[in-house]
Amino acid sequence: MNDQLMLEYIFFHEQPYHQFKQFLQSRNVKVLKEGVDQTDVEGLVVFIEDSLDEDLSDDIEAFYDEMMELNEVLVAAEQDNVKMSQVGLAVSLLDGRSVLASVDPDVLNRVLSVISHQELGQLVDNIVEAVENPDERPLCARHEASKPV
Repeated sequence: MNDQLMLEYIFFHEQPYHQFKQFLQSRNVKVLKEGVDQTDVEGLVVFIEDSLDEDLSDDIEAFYDEMMELNEVLVAAEQDNVKMSQVGLAVSLLDGRSVLASVDPDVLNRVLSVISHQELGQLVDNIVEAVENPDERPLCARHEASKPV
């Protein structure tokens, strides 16, 4: 391996690990190295170059954050093969804070079987926006207001 600077991404569940690699492939980002990291807990690691353009790097970081949320949900659901009554869905508030919403794992799994984790994140973000910045105008008035004049 040469002295090229690399970014390391670690996962603790195979599903977000594979989704992340697919995302990188869809953005034509080459995986320089991958494997298993055995520190305190076994993790799956992916290394990519550190010299990507800023917009692409931001997209990768945002997707990685989403995959880490999914990773957390999946690992928690599988721990000790115990049926969990609730899982935490990370919700990012507009003031920068992050809170966990308690969600039935069966409901979350059903939702994620139909839409992507990224789509779920966008849905949650839209709900946060509507709650924190209510707009009581009808939807048709909002759409018309956003059209260029």
